[in-house]
Amino acid sequence: MMKRHIQFYQNRVGLIRPVKGRGRAGLLLAGAGLLVLTLLAWGCGQVRPLPATFEPQDYREITYDQLLHPDAAGLKAGQKVKVPAYFWQFIDYDPDMVRDYLNLARHPLAWPRLKWFALYGSPEMGGYYDRAALDAGREKLFPVRRLEPVMVYGELSSLGPGFYLHVIHLEKMAAQD
Repeated sequence: MMKRHIQFYQNRVGLIRPVKGRGRAGLLLAGAGLLVLTLLAWGCGQVRPLPATFEPQDYREITYDQLLHPDAAGLKAGQKVKVPAYFWQFIDYDPDMVRDYLNLARHPLAWPRLKWFALYGSPEMGGYYDRAALDAGREKLFPVRRLEPVMVYGELSSLGPGFYLHVIHLEKMAAQD
């Protein structure tokens, strides 16, 4: 009887008693929070500002295959590279939706200003690459047509566990026979 009165009194004055099952809910909530933080950390992309001047000699030439497989080629984030490719088109979809939305959360002002486009490694449309991006509005500076050969100058930037090519300059090349 006395225990019952103490319990009633504790509830009346606002003392919190442990309730069965509350520990499990807290653990689930902590796990969900950890998952969200992990996903945000995984999507830590970079949107670096454009360089003040464009110096073509500062860019290391790589092959298109190295662009497709940067880890195997030993490429690192922040490297300035140039790669010959064939322009395909500007794209309206997110090339990697999950990572892009996580990057959008991390860079809410800069990330939506990227204009994504796709490239091919050959005129026969081999080696599709859709993680090249220009700052929005700059696509008008580089009027190119489909499958036109271009030299793409850009900086490899982090996209969580992968890279995207932040394009600084596009240069039309002579058609190769």
